[in-house]
Amino acid sequence: MIALTLLSACTATSLAVARPSTAPDSSVPATCAARTSPTIQWRVSDEADARELSRWCRAVGAPVYVGAPAVPGTKIPSLDELVTVSWNAHLAEGELRDLIAKLRSGALTNGRPVSHFVLLVQELYRRGDEVPAFDTGDRSAFAIRPRDPKAFDIDDYASALGLSMLYVPSMRNGPELREDRGNAIISTEPLLDPFALELPLARQRRVALGAAVQVQTIDGPKRLELIDAHLEPLSSPKTLWVFKNPRAGQVRAILDVLETPRYADVAGVVLGGDFNTVRSGADEDAYHLARAWSNSLASEDARNTHMMGRLDYLFFRLNGGWTASTQRLDERFGSDHYPVIGTFSR
Repeated sequence: MIALTLLSACTATSLAVARPSTAPDSSVPATCAARTSPTIQWRVSDEADARELSRWCRAVGAPVYVGAPAVPGTKIPSLDELVTVSWNAHLAEGELRDLIAKLRSGALTNGRPVSHFVLLVQELYRRGDEVPAFDTGDRSAFAIRPRDPKAFDIDDYASALGLSMLYVPSMRNGPELREDRGNAIISTEPLLDPFALELPLARQRRVALGAAVQVQTIDGPKRLELIDAHLEPLSSPKTLWVFKNPRAGQVRAILDVLETPRYADVAGVVLGGDFNTVRSGADEDAYHLARAWSNSLASEDARNTHMMGRLDYLFFRLNGGWTASTQRLDERFGSDHYPVIGTFSR
């Protein structure tokens, strides 16, 4: 009970307890409109979850995909010109524009301005009529309400930033609100071949998403694939929320997808996100599985990224002799999580 109280006090996702409902029967369709985007490849980790996941899916809007930045770049960056960041923005509280401005200025990279980046962001949200009216047969998380009701949502960022963007909602942000929330990949580079992966269901629907960007190599342009994940902090009510850890299974589902490369011209893969390793940080199986897969980490900043410990990570599996290093930033930019930044070298 103490653990549950601390989790509820300290993490937004912990407050998002699903509405109680009965198990779906065969009359519940296993598909939903939000999965039918013609530009996004969709996968469900466990087909046994498909009908229950569809109840969550029907309560959210369609993905947002902006494939290319408003102003096309003049060159394809090499890996050492590209920076990756993983950050839980805490819905409306995160100051995404400030983070991007400081990244571009060089304030976060020892004075070296960054012109090419990919952000793996968790807990962004959307409000408005793109989110459907709620049906009582569907599922919703409890609402996490912003302190500033006029704070930017994903549509505002899509208009204001002029960057490539992929946003896929995982869950509705309260049955009484026309809002959903989920992960986003935001980049200065065109986002290629987007896909979404519904992770094994524990307490709430969680959708990992991926896309690729082109990087220049000595053998010509190749693709760097990036995966953005936000794992489940708690288990289901059947296990009293804390007596089963679903995160290792969710990481296995991601790594199963990565076992089969999507491209012949791949430069590598980056896996990042909020792994919600609230029990024991990097001692969890979820971390060990991802760390064993990651064969290109030259150095890793192990400092806590949240008051509950180290929850946020970047992992790399690179080709061509490249390695990557991570650093936790010293500013949270309005969120309750510190961003983790990744840089490449050879």
